[in-house]
Amino acid sequence: MRIGPNDKFWLVTDPTPTSQPNDHVTQASLKNLDLMFNGGLSMTENPTLFTDKQEAEIEAYGRYVAMRAKRVIAEHAAAGNSLSNVDRIEIRDAKGAVVFTAPLG
Repeated sequence: MRIGPNDKFWLVTDPTPTSQPNDHVTQASLKNLDLMFNGGLSMTENPTLFTDKQEAEIEAYGRYVAMRAKRVIAEHAAAGNSLSNVDRIEIRDAKGAVVFTAPLG
């Protein structure tokens, strides 16, 4: 597929701790991408290009879930808790409702 300077694609970058699930999915063009890199986007954010919006959203959500899980595990360990008895990971929204759970065993 040919992509020219003004053709649109989807850009996915790594989430930050304050991101929401689709905050790091952006429709862009090569011209936009040039401006983003000049404005501070870097390779450390793992920018990835997609021509399909749904594929971009799936990738972005996977990165978001992984970031949240990593943060929960790090907070648990930093609190001095042993991780040997952890049998699942739960991610909760701001109200405490479980939005994702994954068994570790």
